[in-house]
Amino acid sequence: MGLVVKAYRGDAHLQDKTIWLKRIFILSCLAFFARIFLVITDHTPLYQRLAPSCPKDAFAWDSIAPSEQLEWTRCYEEPLECARLEVPLDYAAPHGQKAAIALLRRPSRYSADHPLWRGPILYNPGGPGPPGIAIVRALSPYFERIIGEEYDHVAFDPRGVGFTTPSFLPSLFTTDAEAKLFAMSRPPTLNSSADALARTWATGKLLGGLVQQRPSAKWVAKHMSTAIVARDMLSITRAFGRNHVQAWCFSYGTILLATFVAMFPHNVGRIVMDGVGDAENYYSGAWDNNLIDTDVGLELAISACSNSSACALSHSSPAVSENSSRRLSSAAVRERLKNILFALSHNPIATRDALNGNYALVDKSLARKVLFDTLYSPMRGNMARTFSALVAAEHGDGVPLLRLSGLDEALWRCPNSDRPSCGWLQPATDDAEISGIAIACTDAEVVRHDSLNSLREHFQGMARLSQFAELWDMHAYCAGWETRTFTANTSFPVLLVGNVADPAAPLWAAKKMSKGFNNSVVLVQNSPGHCSLSATSLCTSKAIRAYFRDGILPQPGTVCEVEDRIFEDVEEGSSGSAIDQLVQAEDQEFREAVRGASTVFAAHGPGRSRRM
Repeated sequence: MGLVVKAYRGDAHLQDKTIWLKRIFILSCLAFFARIFLVITDHTPLYQRLAPSCPKDAFAWDSIAPSEQLEWTRCYEEPLECARLEVPLDYAAPHGQKAAIALLRRPSRYSADHPLWRGPILYNPGGPGPPGIAIVRALSPYFERIIGEEYDHVAFDPRGVGFTTPSFLPSLFTTDAEAKLFAMSRPPTLNSSADALARTWATGKLLGGLVQQRPSAKWVAKHMSTAIVARDMLSITRAFGRNHVQAWCFSYGTILLATFVAMFPHNVGRIVMDGVGDAENYYSGAWDNNLIDTDVGLELAISACSNSSACALSHSSPAVSENSSRRLSSAAVRERLKNILFALSHNPIATRDALNGNYALVDKSLARKVLFDTLYSPMRGNMARTFSALVAAEHGDGVPLLRLSGLDEALWRCPNSDRPSCGWLQPATDDAEISGIAIACTDAEVVRHDSLNSLREHFQGMARLSQFAELWDMHAYCAGWETRTFTANTSFPVLLVGNVADPAAPLWAAKKMSKGFNNSVVLVQNSPGHCSLSATSLCTSKAIRAYFRDGILPQPGTVCEVEDRIFEDVEEGSSGSAIDQLVQAEDQEFREAVRGASTVFAAHGPGRSRRM
């Protein structure tokens, strides 16, 4: 069931076939496919249709024929390989239509028939909605160094997203302009205006209605649930000739793993759930207990700021030197932050970045989103940059916050075109956001709200848990979309990892989920941030390595310290000299691999789309 997009036809003299083909080639490499619409008959992934012109690292996924056996092809940089695994679109109808799962691997140094080969480890970086290949591609060299070269380190794009086909977003929106208009209809936060919650609720109903009315979108959405992806993980593993899944998954990926463990307890190999979500809450569609520890993370950052000479927010005035001992107390830093956000709510800053021409209104919603995203990875200068940007905004300069926000109005420009639609140029709406809504709301039991007031009461309850509740809007979208218990006696014990102040996956959830899996252990990492890779911890990484390689679980109650700090000149718990001695005694190459993975994870991991 292909989605057909009519080709744009230019002037009459383009009827000559040779000239027409030459112009397509020139435009495709020099003008981002401007003025050209392709005929789509095979659910070509959005990432291909929206790709920038002729990127140096481009790989033509449609050059790989899907197959039931893994047929690997060199792709991207050495030594990466790609494949497309053909699986049933619906496992209840194995001889019916097919899906093609996009796979990328960093292959083991050993062949599959070598006695030292340990099989594949599957990775999911979180979501729901983001593709796995792009993120794990960047992380794979670090995973190889942390866990070992005896494994194939494997990424995959889940159903409906990325390079896996059929793809959801191209079946929902027919043009770039339509996708942009939908993005414009979504309030930035649930508290950005008096009617923001009502608009979000209505937008969710609109999205649900579009999916129901557009046959291709409805058809794809029916086959991109978490349960189907869990079954795909078993198919992928069996295609490698193994029957027990090994996986390290983060954030929403822990919901995926919990689903897999519940469905296939006897096919559990070495399973690491990192940044654990509450699967029962997720499947209920409530999304109301993720933020239990979010404000704790902010308080840790405020406390560290008040004790740091490197924190701009703790300086009583711009005239105070960074080396001065005259710093604000935690209470004063907290009040100053509150006042900055209040000022931005009443006086947004008209901001233009002279460096790249980007522009936007820097307001409270934008600032709070930047602050919330930073809580996912607050270490190694990230929070320092955000606090400095807030101080700049306090003095009327919105450029630093704009740069940290990642917003880019250039996505809306139409170079060399006077057409309002611009064709398919580059991503204008967040693929992960829209696809994530489709996955999460399809997974959830029907979310019922008889009135806007009942929905408002739901979010008022969330606001009592965290000041960032306005950013956690999935429940509102699922309310417009037309509980199961997760326990299992697994064939091998599961390792769960949780941070003490995770902004989106509270440690409480890891402990709750662990009770459902026999002999499982919760490893606690003593740091803020989302998932263990939000900070560098030799202790945590060595425990994960020992679990995969030797099947050794850490002792119950183990707490791992980290080598990073929110502000490097502030000790937050452990003795700095003790950590220095520990690092000196450790394998520096291993430590740098962990730090490298943490850096990549901070830039590309969960939190970029305000989901898990």
